[in-house]
Amino acid sequence: MIGIANKSNHTLKKKKCTVLKIKYDELESHFDKKNNFFLNQKLKDVNGIWVRFINNGTLEEITTKLTFLHLLEELKVYIHNPARVIEKTVDKVRTTGVLNINNVNSPETIVKIGHIKNLKLKYDYLLKPIFGSQGKNIIFLKKNQSTKNLKAIGNIFYLQRFLGDIRDKIFCDIRVLVSNHKPICAMERFSRNFITNAYQGASTRKINLDKRLVELTEKVSKIFGLGYGGIDIIKFENEYYVLEVNSIPSWKAIQKTETKDITEILVNDFLQNVKKCKQKL
Repeated sequence: MIGIANKSNHTLKKKKCTVLKIKYDELESHFDKKNNFFLNQKLKDVNGIWVRFINNGTLEEITTKLTFLHLLEELKVYIHNPARVIEKTVDKVRTTGVLNINNVNSPETIVKIGHIKNLKLKYDYLLKPIFGSQGKNIIFLKKNQSTKNLKAIGNIFYLQRFLGDIRDKIFCDIRVLVSNHKPICAMERFSRNFITNAYQGASTRKINLDKRLVELTEKVSKIFGLGYGGIDIIKFENEYYVLEVNSIPSWKAIQKTETKDITEILVNDFLQNVKKCKQKL
């Protein structure tokens, strides 16, 4: 969906913004030399677009959604977050590669297309789908476990080293919400299950960011060009490791740990970016 989530919508209207909420399947393009604005005419005067969902679909559907966003950006419309950012974060392989290239701590990861019959696992690993969120369809693999009959979603094996001990009674990680390359707030997610996602039943609590977390999240945000985002981090042997980067995060769970109005902060930063974009024209 291109548009604004309900509370963001309300906050923008309070700031006297005209808000248009539109679904991807409402978009229609008409490429004609007579008119260089090819999408729905009601989008013609839009100054900024806040992307809140991509959703599942065929390869063709997802590619076309992202193409529309790419083309809108070429028309100098500010997009929060643009397609080039979504593409770097929605695909775990690309996210991990970008982190690795930029020397950001991330768990050792193995990626293989097709079968991995003879792979020897030196550590415990998590088999994750390269597309997906909310901790779904993740499989724990023990050290030295046979991979002979292992199957992966989409036939892509994304094996991320499990940092921790599966015998632990409590598992935890950290979600940091950033906006305009600054961390807004952070929460710790903890569970008796190794999947520490709030939507999978994990508990949450507010934490204060230390200097290392601030520096790490600012760096990651700049690397990926995030307008806003959620950065998932784990602390292992006194080092921080980035697990994933989410460019279309929900902030419902983290708001429950905070007294500050996160939506207000995000909307103000969004409007600031829209203004800067207009000034460049």
